[in-house]
Amino acid sequence: MTVSLELLGRGPSRPDLLDDLVVDEASIVEVLGRWSVTAPVVVAPDPVTGQPALDEVMEVLAGGTPAVVDVAPGLAAIAGTAAPADPASAASGPDQAQSAAHLADLLAVASHAGVGFGSGLVPRCADASQVWALLSGAVAAMTGADIRAAIAEPDPARIAGLSRSAREAIRDVVTCVLVPHDQLATIESALSPVDGD
Repeated sequence: MTVSLELLGRGPSRPDLLDDLVVDEASIVEVLGRWSVTAPVVVAPDPVTGQPALDEVMEVLAGGTPAVVDVAPGLAAIAGTAAPADPASAASGPDQAQSAAHLADLLAVASHAGVGFGSGLVPRCADASQVWALLSGAVAAMTGADIRAAIAEPDPARIAGLSRSAREAIRDVVTCVLVPHDQLATIESALSPVDGD
């Protein structure tokens, strides 16, 4: 039996873009365990942006651990859906401009952490459009493109059409995505038809 020397230097296989991408709270540890990834650490949001502080996220990622992050304020601000209904809630909620910029910064930090698969972000998302927005933002962060523009107008077909190694590399930035248990099957179904590989 012959063994390719190139294969000896490779670590364990990494998941393709949609392999075990969306998970719920109950299954995340088991799913990550399949890929030899440690349990994620939840990084608490800060009140100004509604998202975790960059230095806290960097510390978790530097330890080789996935970081669970709330990204809803940033997604809503970029999509233009974060306008509060009344001035009182505006004073107490996250600042929209800072939330949008902060989400772009979170993706940039994760894309340059350099640790590899399993030490990326685990964002919380509510639906498939948010998942595609974050994956698009991750691609932009990795390539130096406009992250906020990519999040605002994701192109799922383009992302799914990337080479296998490029799709795997996206998972270095977004290890997996936490979704509500009652939406898991719906979101998986909405993502799978786009996967052309």
